Amino acid sequence: MRRFLPVAALLLAWAGSAHARGLLIPDDKNVPPLAMLNHKVTIAIEDQVAVTRVEQTFRNHTNRPLEATYVFPLPKGAGLDHFTMWVDGKETKGEIIEAAKAREVYTSIVRRTQDPALLEYLGNNLARLKVFPIPANGDQRVALSFNSVAANENGLVEYIYPLKTDGKTTSTLEDFSITATIKSQHGIANVYSPTHAVTLKRTNDKEVTVNFDKNQAALDKDFQLFYSTGEKDVGLTILTHRPISTEDGYFTMLLTPKVELAKEYDVPRDMVLVLDTSGSMRGVKMEQARKAMKYCLENLGPKDRFAMINFASTVNTYRGALLDSTSEQVTEAKKWVQKLESTGGTAINDAMAAALDYRTNDMGRSFNIVFFTDGQPTVGETNTDKILKNIAAKNTANTRIFTFGVGDDVNATFLDQMAERSRALSTYVRPAEDIEAKVSGLYSKISNPVLTNLKITSTNNISFNEIYPADLPDLFHGSQLVVMGRFSGKGPSAIQLTGMVGMEKKDFAYDVSFPDKTNDDHAFVEQLWARRKVGFMLDQIRANGEKKELVDEVIALAKKYGITTPYTSYLIVPDAAVPVAAGKGLDGKPNVRFQLGAEAAPAPGLIKGSGNGGGIGGGIGGKPLSVEEFARLNQSKPGELAKSRGAYADRELAEAGEGKGDDGKKEAMHKKLAYDTARDFLRRKDQEAVQAGKLGVDLSIQTANLRNQTRLEQTAIKNVYGRNCLEIGGVWIDEGFDAKMKTLTVKAQSDAYFKLLDRQPKIKDVLMLGNHLVWVAPNGTALIIDAGTGMEKLSDAEVDALFVAMK
Repeated sequence: MRRFLPVAALLLAWAGSAHARGLLIPDDKNVPPLAMLNHKVTIAIEDQVAVTRVEQTFRNHTNRPLEATYVFPLPKGAGLDHFTMWVDGKETKGEIIEAAKAREVYTSIVRRTQDPALLEYLGNNLARLKVFPIPANGDQRVALSFNSVAANENGLVEYIYPLKTDGKTTSTLEDFSITATIKSQHGIANVYSPTHAVTLKRTNDKEVTVNFDKNQAALDKDFQLFYSTGEKDVGLTILTHRPISTEDGYFTMLLTPKVELAKEYDVPRDMVLVLDTSGSMRGVKMEQARKAMKYCLENLGPKDRFAMINFASTVNTYRGALLDSTSEQVTEAKKWVQKLESTGGTAINDAMAAALDYRTNDMGRSFNIVFFTDGQPTVGETNTDKILKNIAAKNTANTRIFTFGVGDDVNATFLDQMAERSRALSTYVRPAEDIEAKVSGLYSKISNPVLTNLKITSTNNISFNEIYPADLPDLFHGSQLVVMGRFSGKGPSAIQLTGMVGMEKKDFAYDVSFPDKTNDDHAFVEQLWARRKVGFMLDQIRANGEKKELVDEVIALAKKYGITTPYTSYLIVPDAAVPVAAGKGLDGKPNVRFQLGAEAAPAPGLIKGSGNGGGIGGGIGGKPLSVEEFARLNQSKPGELAKSRGAYADRELAEAGEGKGDDGKKEAMHKKLAYDTARDFLRRKDQEAVQAGKLGVDLSIQTANLRNQTRLEQTAIKNVYGRNCLEIGGVWIDEGFDAKMKTLTVKAQSDAYFKLLDRQPKIKDVLMLGNHLVWVAPNGTALIIDAGTGMEKLSDAEVDALFVAMK
């Protein structure tokens, strides 16, 4: 039996049902598809052959048993000969409906649920099964498995588990998980997902386990997984995207070392741990810092050496030399750490000079400094630019400086530059976070360097440009380096990777073919590159002040790719939960039932209004606006759309400031506040304000997220059928829409709607945006889809006329 659910959880149930992969649709047309409680996917891939098992649990939210039909859109290429299904653990025979007949089933479901998400699967086969009885107020488990062959293009294997929905983000009621095991008779070089934050566990060089697990996970994009094979010590894989043959293409390069490496790669380290013990570190921060230092000591390798420095107004060293990491030395060092007390000022320049003095002439050892501080320089040299120059003058032997900013009183730009100029990383520990946890996370990543001083070149007239990160960091065992950039030229080439292992130079060569033009299968490569470039430029502005050419380029890229910056308002404001109607069940007890056709409900913007003069209540007397009225309100003249979206987002985020929003909305509000404040300070040329303090740390973390982005995030701009559309309050509006344009409004899921789809199948991508949209057709007419009003019949000629390009 189902247990009692809080109302907040029930609000998610309808939203999580129709969009998810797999639907359980009651025969009673007054009952919507059942809410999905959890969704578990297990994938076994061996030499490209993938066996996928899906387990889903649905909730009957009514007070009576139901008879229903389970439907599951099968991915293209799925092997039907091994198709099986289970209901409550019992194997059950379902039916496979071929693509041609499945189209009728898909469209009938879209009509009933008024949800265009299933249009994604037109052309796919469909699995169908009758399920009865589903217990009243109970849960129904369904499972199925199928096999397929993962696509292999030029040695890059791609597996996709479709989850894509329309523009509205949805989620499971509880857990969503994916576990994929990859096995190959050849070594597995790289594994990468551009869509989900997966964790990788490499059993050996021929087996990798991929995991993704999240409670109330957003089901807003397909799960996409790439892997390549190879036997080199460092695997290199490249993904390319080139939509226009006359322009430079885009690439994502993955570098991963083997699990099992020769002993020559085991380079001993010299570690210098530098701890700020000034007065501001007193209390909890000092206790946590001691634990972090002890963690570093306990995780030294047998061949490593260490030294320790603490500093306040003056600098103190522990035994004044590099020490072997024997158990006795480590034990004594931990006792010294425990006795450290916090008092005095912050002599950062002197502390870094002392740390760099430990560098020896032994180039066969890596040399790293781990630097902890909670403040800004107050003793000795206090000019951060001069301190950076002093560090650069002494750092002539590729020392890596890993910085930890503790709390919100640090100069984040200073710490970022200290780390980046040495090809290292900066990390920030916020007041509510645990220093030890942050240190252990980074320390485990940097414990075993495989290659240092990396360089990448190419042959045969292929050249790389606009690479991010510009200075490649070291490659560590157990980690993956993701490089984004652009390329010119086409055809076969050899990519040459060079790096140092201690004093020895290593060279690797990889055969790669660069295309003249590609389709949109890897369009994410361009999107991710743009975000990294914007992050890099924002860092330049933060460090050096505004320059017109930099600001203009940030704005241009942000507008094209929907990136939130201090200069552009493309922040995603999480949707509110879908409303429900409350009533009483047959037994007289309170019951919550879900609105059938929730997608047909007005988009939030149609109720709340936006644009110039659009207020809460939208239309006259609170009546929802039509999509056309909303579009005209928000773009009365070309160029107003982005401004209107910003105004709508501001109002939504203001609710979060009043305590009305959920955690996601409040997080978005804090991000926007930081960017808005930064913009104001930058325009006043108050550089210090955007570098130090809480704002400086906020901006450092946000720009680092852009600079290091490896996965696509939700965006307010989508390019569909060659047009850029912008989302405002749940309504997607073509950026080229003009209030003076001729319009044609079609009612969502009407005969006219499906006539559009039948006559022009490519419009599927447009319709999948949702039931509230404006899209400028090739003939210049603004095609409007509205769930509440519009034409319900169209002739073939009327549809075809929309797609005749203007002369």
